[in-house]
Amino acid sequence: MDALSEFFDRIQMTGRLFYAGTVFDTLDINKPDGTAFIHIVERGGLDLVRRGHPSIALDGPTVLLCPSTCRYKLEPNRDEGAEIICATFEFGVSMARSFPLGVTDTLVFPLLDGDALLPVINALLAEYRGKDAGHRKGLGVLFEYVLIVLVRRALSEGMIAKGGLSAIVDPQLGKAINAIHLSPEQDWNLRQLAELACMSRTKFSAQFLKVVGVSPIAYLTAWRMKLARDLMKQGVKLKIVAASVGYGSQAALSRAFTQEMGLPPGEWLKRQG
Repeated sequence: MDALSEFFDRIQMTGRLFYAGTVFDTLDINKPDGTAFIHIVERGGLDLVRRGHPSIALDGPTVLLCPSTCRYKLEPNRDEGAEIICATFEFGVSMARSFPLGVTDTLVFPLLDGDALLPVINALLAEYRGKDAGHRKGLGVLFEYVLIVLVRRALSEGMIAKGGLSAIVDPQLGKAINAIHLSPEQDWNLRQLAELACMSRTKFSAQFLKVVGVSPIAYLTAWRMKLARDLMKQGVKLKIVAASVGYGSQAALSRAFTQEMGLPPGEWLKRQG
């Protein structure tokens, strides 16, 4: 089972074009919780400026992966500015709180000659400039692929050592997390999840909290709420939503939803427009 693919399939975190063009002035990025950005520097030069960190010069083709926890500025360092294209990925405030991805600072990926991402970046830029029928969907697919490759590289190179993404590919914790992803409707308890990870309950709880940043049951609840929100947006009746995500009744789902989101399901759905 490819747990990382399963996660991306279920979280539905589609990339959307945020900005494209030539940057001559400073971009001050202050993102809302529950989002991540990808910046692709095609040509020109920029300085990545973050408070408390030395500036990083970005010269030549470069990709940045920026989580919602990082505030930063992009400052052109050449008179001709810099050509960039940016995408945003939204995965929800609740998931950001209960499923910290483990990316706490901007990750920088220079694109050297022969890099496997270069043809994809070129296809993405061509898709943007062509604006043919279906180009919005095409851009979204390409942005998503770029995100997956960046996450894969970051995990393999040790740039992501904690958080949910690290736990997904962990040989033990990943088994429990993937079981939650595949069967959120099951009445999971700590003992069952620990057995899947081949660990004692005490060791499993401590390791899960250390790596992911939240308890196993808190993660289970957050995942169920994320799926419930997706189903509600699709117009699925609340009674069916409750059964699909592991709650015995509509009332039980409403209580859990209100506690997690701060609003009853109906009120939350109205505010989504």
